[in-house]
Amino acid sequence: MLGICTFNLVAVRATDSDKSEMVTQLLFGDTYTVLSESENEKWLKIEITADAYQGWMDKKLHYSISERFLANIQTNENYFCSEVVGYVQVEETQLPIFFGSYLPLFDGEYVYLNDKRFPFIGQSNKVQKTMAGQIVHTAKSFLSTPYLWGGKSHAGIDCSGLTQMVFRSCGHHLMRDAYQQESMGVRVEKLEKAESGDLAFFCNDSGKITHVGILINNREIIHAHGKVRIDQIDNTGIINGDSGMYSHKLFGIRRLMG
Repeated sequence: MLGICTFNLVAVRATDSDKSEMVTQLLFGDTYTVLSESENEKWLKIEITADAYQGWMDKKLHYSISERFLANIQTNENYFCSEVVGYVQVEETQLPIFFGSYLPLFDGEYVYLNDKRFPFIGQSNKVQKTMAGQIVHTAKSFLSTPYLWGGKSHAGIDCSGLTQMVFRSCGHHLMRDAYQQESMGVRVEKLEKAESGDLAFFCNDSGKITHVGILINNREIIHAHGKVRIDQIDNTGIINGDSGMYSHKLFGIRRLMG
């Protein structure tokens, strides 16, 4: 069974319970496959199409789509909401949708869900690959956004959610978690050779990757830590601009573009 998100920032949880941690979010227009249903029939285990991430969503928020409709989405040009908040008009209600939300089969005026169409109110852009300068520019639009575990929007975002959403809007698909993203692209040997738009990864004392950010250059990084912020970086790690102390230990650098 296939589905599409028709709401705003739907929580995807680690287990089938409202008390379970939110591990990621579905934005309007995200598609997914239903893998199973909880015993109480209140939760659906899903796999998100874009990054193969799995988790549980509230069954009441599920909206079924056909294989034909999914194929149409995947073979047509994709557009996304390019401002912090846009709106989809559903009867008398303007449903808010956040930056990066896909606009299914957008024709310049309407989005489509199966055989229904709804007006989109806001700015949109075509999903297409852009250069490193746009990556950094987009990342800076998130500055001061509060940190939220599992978050993927200007209302709250985590470190890998920031990198995923920034790259997604610039036409590059990233996996969801920092350790997954570290397996992508090519390794940059030294910080001195890093370029704008490269990803820097950080680890704990056991060597486990726990953090990721986007390099503005080989001296500055934008990342989500308490809030989305810009800090200094050197070969040891991130130097927190407030405390002047190291907050994260550098693991390595990956280049996803070029």
